[in-house]
Amino acid sequence: MPSDQPSKTASGSSDREQLRDLLYRQSFRHSDQPAFKLTSGQMSRYYVDCKKVTLDPKGAALIGRLVFNRIKSLRPQGIGGLTLGADPIALAVAVTSYLEGQPIPAFIIRKEPKGHGSRAWIEGNLSEGAPVVVVEDVVTTGGSTLKAIDRLKAHGCRILRVVALVDRQEGGREAIEASGCILESLFTVDDFLSLAGVSRPPSHPA
Repeated sequence: MPSDQPSKTASGSSDREQLRDLLYRQSFRHSDQPAFKLTSGQMSRYYVDCKKVTLDPKGAALIGRLVFNRIKSLRPQGIGGLTLGADPIALAVAVTSYLEGQPIPAFIIRKEPKGHGSRAWIEGNLSEGAPVVVVEDVVTTGGSTLKAIDRLKAHGCRILRVVALVDRQEGGREAIEASGCILESLFTVDDFLSLAGVSRPPSHPA
C-alpha cells in the first residue's frame, strides 16, 4: 500500500540520502580552478552532470519517488520540460505515478518544432490548458526552464510548480520566480560542496 513516509533501505538511508550520495559520486565534479564550461558559457569550478544518475536504474527509481511525493497533492495532468535534461525525470515520475495509482502523463518540449507532420513543439498527450509540473535537472540561470514555461503558457497550460534536482544558486531561482512560478529543488550545489569539503566564495558563485 502506498505510503507518504520517506522510503528507507535496510540500512536506514532515506531516498533523499541515497539520491544525494549517488549524485555526489556519479554526477558532481569540482576543481580548484574554473575548469567546466556551462551551458550559459560561463566557466565554473564545479559541474553536476545529472544525466549519469537520471538515466541510471536506481537513480531513476529514487527520482521518481521523491518528485512524485512532492507533487502528488497538486494533482497535475502532465509533467515534463525542455529536452533533454527533463526527459528522464518526467518519465521516471510518470512510471512511479502509475504504480502509485495516480498516473501523471509525461511530455517533452522540443527545442525546435517538429520538422514534419504536425510541426508540434510539445510531444505527448498534453491537453491545452492542462495544469502541469515543469521539471529540470540543473537550474543555473533558469534560461532553459523559462523557455519551457513560455512554451507551456503558449499552450494555455497552468504551471503548478517547477521542480529541479539541483539548484546551482546562481540566479535561476530568482528568474523563475519572477515569471510567477514556484521553484522547488531537491538539492542545492552547497549540498555537494559540503560533502566535498569545499565552499563557495559568496561573491563568486562559480
